[in-house]
Amino acid sequence: MKINIDNNEQENLTLQKSQLEKNIMIKNLYKLRKTFAVSGIFIASSLFSNSINALELAGNIHKGQDAKSQGYSFSLADNFTKGGNLYWTFSYNNLEKVKYDLPFTVSGERFFKINTIDGLVSYRHKIQSYNVFFKKLTIEYQLGASLALTENKLIYTDPNSLDTVEIYPSQENDINMVLGVVAHYKLNKNTALNLGVKYQPNFSEFGAIASVYLGLSYRFGRGLDY
Repeated sequence: MKINIDNNEQENLTLQKSQLEKNIMIKNLYKLRKTFAVSGIFIASSLFSNSINALELAGNIHKGQDAKSQGYSFSLADNFTKGGNLYWTFSYNNLEKVKYDLPFTVSGERFFKINTIDGLVSYRHKIQSYNVFFKKLTIEYQLGASLALTENKLIYTDPNSLDTVEIYPSQENDINMVLGVVAHYKLNKNTALNLGVKYQPNFSEFGAIASVYLGLSYRFGRGLDY
């Protein structure tokens, strides 16, 4: 009897160890994939740019539409032609505690994290004014798509039928539309303050997602074109 108990305990320990190693491996692979995703933005951006010294780097803090939703983004941008008003942008985005309303109940809700890579095309309009404040202001209108990097899943039991179902508010590689408006206020030759709104009218099963953000952008080399 003691031998059987010892064998069972040994098997349980082996299974627990195997599961722990599996979880650690999954977490490491996820971190590695995120690193490659962010690195891919820099590589792709370099290919689009005529010169690495012309790239515009930006970092922003986001406040989501839900009470506790917040996040950040990093982006690289450049205009298609030197001195032109049309720009391309690649960005990595993280938004925490995004609310998802359960389809089975009126009051049910869950919160998830969303990570995406966005590719945008935009037009920047420099305000023409003699006013000291407004002549440093440029408005950017953005249009593009986001690629989801995270899978959000929940298992829900209907209280009425007791049926258990798997719900996927979003899945990896989901592609969704992105719209945005950004005000850039030029602080000096290379640096600008950014205040913007990002809007996704229908992000997978979440529905509309919006955030406002504030940050800084820095342009290497020749400086800002606006």
